[in-house]
Amino acid sequence: MKRFLVAITLALGVSSIVAGYKLQSAERLPDAPETTPAYGVLVLRKATVESELVDLSGRLTNQHPSVQSKEFELHAIRIEMNKMRALEKSQVIKLSITFGSLILSKVALEVELNDLLVRLTSEHPDVKKKRTELAVLEREITNVLR
Repeated sequence: MKRFLVAITLALGVSSIVAGYKLQSAERLPDAPETTPAYGVLVLRKATVESELVDLSGRLTNQHPSVQSKEFELHAIRIEMNKMRALEKSQVIKLSITFGSLILSKVALEVELNDLLVRLTSEHPDVKKKRTELAVLEREITNVLR
């Protein structure tokens, strides 16, 4: 019986802490893009890409397609981070982890498109398909920010 009472007391205590945390975090909305989950997702990916680039650069020349692809990805991530920092305060609240995932998907599509364009012409069906996918995703991202 004592264990049951202790368990209930702990459960109530933890739930009140969690509820209090949720209220507090809802009251304090992020006002800087750098403090949002979306920006954090990009920072993590940027760090990973930088690490991969250092590894590749140690083994391959700067002209190798893998190195160039990683450099392109790093550049695309930096562009997206700059775009986030340029957003108005009213849009910062929309920078959720899901939004960050959408941005990472966009970056991945941009990298895939760039890799295709190294090998194929802009009229190739695969290139056209990837451009369409990218345009649709960009439109959805724009809609999220409205």
